[in-house]
Amino acid sequence: MWRIAQLQSQHEACLAIVQDIQSRSAHIPDRPAAVEITLMLARLTGILRIHLALEDEILYPALRKSNDPRTAEIAERYWREMGGLADMFLDFVDRWKRADVVLTEQARFRSEATMVFSALAERIEKEHREVYPLAEQIRTMRAA
Repeated sequence: MWRIAQLQSQHEACLAIVQDIQSRSAHIPDRPAAVEITLMLARLTGILRIHLALEDEILYPALRKSNDPRTAEIAERYWREMGGLADMFLDFVDRWKRADVVLTEQARFRSEATMVFSALAERIEKEHREVYPLAEQIRTMRAA
C-alpha cells in the first residue's frame, strides 16, 4: 500500500531544493557557486526518481484500477501527463549538469529553471489537491 505522507514529504523536499536553487541562481558569482547549484539539481533529480518510481509502480496503477470511474480517469490523466513533465525536467537537468555552463549562461539557466520549476510546482499542487485525497479515500475504504 502507498504512503501518501512519504510522497508529500518528498514533494516538500523537492520544493525546498527548488527554492534554494532559485535563490542561489539570482546571482552566481563564481564556479564554486555554480557547482553547488549542479549538486542541488542532482539531489533534486534523485528525490524525483524515487518519487516517480513509487507513483509509477504503486500509486497510479492502483488508482487506475479503481472501481470508481472518476478516480480511474483522473489517475490515467495524471499518469499520462507526468511523462511529459518528467522528460522536460530530465532534459533541463541534462542541459545544466555542468557548472561552467550554468556560470556562463546564468540568464538562460534562470529562465529555463523558472519554467521547469513552475511546471513542477503546479503538478505537485494538483496532486496534493486532487490525486492524494482520492488515494486516501481508497485506502480508508480498504481499511474499513
